[in-house]
Amino acid sequence: MRSFLGQYFMEHSPNDLNEQVTEATVAPTDRDICVSQLFVYPVKSCRGIPVQTALITKYGFRHDRYWVVTDENYRFLSQKDEGRLVLIQPTLHEDPPSLSSSNPEGGPVKPYMALNVVDGSQPEIRVPLYPDSMELQALKPCKVTVFLDQASGYDLGDEVAAWFSRFLGRSVRLVRRAELEVRRIHTNVPSDELLEVPAQTAFANDAPFLLASEASMQDVNDHLDEKIDIRHFRPNIMVDGCSAFEEEAWKRIHLQRPIATAEGMTATPALVVDLLVTSRCTRCPLTNTNPDTGVPSPNHQPLKTIVNYRRVDPGAKFRGCFGMNCVPIRLGQMISVGDWVVVKETGKHFRISEF
Repeated sequence: MRSFLGQYFMEHSPNDLNEQVTEATVAPTDRDICVSQLFVYPVKSCRGIPVQTALITKYGFRHDRYWVVTDENYRFLSQKDEGRLVLIQPTLHEDPPSLSSSNPEGGPVKPYMALNVVDGSQPEIRVPLYPDSMELQALKPCKVTVFLDQASGYDLGDEVAAWFSRFLGRSVRLVRRAELEVRRIHTNVPSDELLEVPAQTAFANDAPFLLASEASMQDVNDHLDEKIDIRHFRPNIMVDGCSAFEEEAWKRIHLQRPIATAEGMTATPALVVDLLVTSRCTRCPLTNTNPDTGVPSPNHQPLKTIVNYRRVDPGAKFRGCFGMNCVPIRLGQMISVGDWVVVKETGKHFRISEF
């Protein structure tokens, strides 16, 4: 099944099985498209972090959706279950100072993630970014249910569970992803032969990356009485300089770092990120959660509008679409705000899910 889907995705469009994906030439107009914003979401459904540069790993951006809040049976929770999750702000501290109030005796402070409620109603709590083998041995291994998947993780213990439980008013756990197995994606799966590692995620739903354009966000707002912002859709990569929903025709893109030369700006050949654009993202009621309050829209917006005018994928006829799922071809590269977007292949998209 998987190899069939990968071959189908790479070779066929929904309306014409003989249509070939076209190879786009790198024209000067490609360089008008650039990365405008980048986001990492360390804890699934909690507040995101805007960043200037992000590292590509097998799960997407480093730390993206690497932690998840679950119920006591380790079923994942999202804003559809608990809208107030969006009021929790993670902050990543990769290189904390050697001396701090949390370490009064001095010495090194290990990298950590700080968790805060945006209104300051609870004291900050911290969890290690990179627990060592001894720390992991002290944690309870578990299997987290994410839709029809079972993803391996580590329960981070009673203290942080109590912190989340007090805020949400129910008994929950916080789980860190374990790298014990590949949790493959299930929508428009590319062939493994095209990628450095199989397409997979930590606790994200559909794909390692979600990409959208500023013009598409503006188009949605043009259809709404009350304007929203991109936080409702939780993309990783925002691009600017293309027309609304132009990204829905992309199949493969290069992100290239611009540098200044005597002749002007040019791209650095050694710093090219190659992404497959695999499918449209079908949207759910999570988009209706107000990111400032955690309260769902009483008018079911923007999802109601998205469903009314964005049912555009023949493979998901009754779902509204916004944003494109992407998979990295190689790992270990960096994406930065300001990178040029060069469209290398275009074609039609037809959403195929194994679920």
